[in-house]
Amino acid sequence: MQRKTVTVVFCDVTGSTALGEAIDPEALRAVLARYFARMKDVVESHGGTVEKFIGDAVMAVFGVPRVHEDDALRAVRAAAEMRDALPELGVEARIGVNTGEVVTDTEERLASRARS
Repeated sequence: MQRKTVTVVFCDVTGSTALGEAIDPEALRAVLARYFARMKDVVESHGGTVEKFIGDAVMAVFGVPRVHEDDALRAVRAAAEMRDALPELGVEARIGVNTGEVVTDTEERLASRARS
């Protein structure tokens, strides 16, 4: 395990409960599959890694396992592109970006916030 400075991008679909009540379950699954695929493509195109999909959210990290000098900038650019892709996917979302020190095991790409 080691400490690293990483930037985390978290993108969470808003109104997914209402969306699920308004459309057929198979249609919802298709919408979310397109959303996850597009978000993954965006993150990876900016040098980040999707750490996990949680319900209707995507958690991505920049700086693990590969470090770039401009990881925070890459993360912000990815977040902006993710935001711009939402209308074509038919969903709305909240996106947060945070940079800080984490403890990481690079083999599993897991990041946990380090306490100072």
